[in-house]
Amino acid sequence: MGFFARHPRALLAVAVAAGLAVSVGLRWLPQDGKRLELTPVVAKVLRDPGSPASGAAAPEVTVVVFTDYQCPICKSTDPALGRLLGADPTVRVIWKDWPIRGPMSDYAARTALAAAWQGRYREVHAALMAARGALDPARIDAIAASAGADPARLAADRTAHARDIDAQLSGHALQAFGLGLRGTPSYLVGPYRLEGGLDDRRLRHAVEKARRAGPPRSPT
Repeated sequence: MGFFARHPRALLAVAVAAGLAVSVGLRWLPQDGKRLELTPVVAKVLRDPGSPASGAAAPEVTVVVFTDYQCPICKSTDPALGRLLGADPTVRVIWKDWPIRGPMSDYAARTALAAAWQGRYREVHAALMAARGALDPARIDAIAASAGADPARLAADRTAHARDIDAQLSGHALQAFGLGLRGTPSYLVGPYRLEGGLDDRRLRHAVEKARRAGPPRSPT
């Protein structure tokens, strides 16, 4: 077991330092559309059973998004993913909570992942993304409750499943580093890596481009 697997909080500190150093420089427009092969890192990103997901069980296009609840561009573009799911039954979206903006980002991510144990991840995720203003633990808990999460069970699951949540967040961070991501939001749309915000039009364009290209392929 590696150091970061044994010390997930240390990995969070590295992620915060690295992410904040670069995410402020990411533009709204995607910075690249690099085509990736099906390397072990990409395979892990796509086949990580702990990452919350919605949409087609056998998708034509998989969209993976790395996101932070205190990232303004994440907040602006997150609704486009829900609209994509509603409009295109051939797409699957996988959410990778990557809290790189400090302790409240971490607490919010842990709360959203804990809500998955009562089947409320998407609702809590959407509510946290829609929230404006500063976050603190009490407000995050209130937002989760307003999204339909049972507060007592949420607190219990956040504690009982702390190791699972640690492992999931550590895994997401390692996947982000393995993909060479520089901040949030970042995406894997089919075989293409994109960094920066994708609004409805750009997201649809990326999905259609990925549909034509097919999924990531194993290196030859």
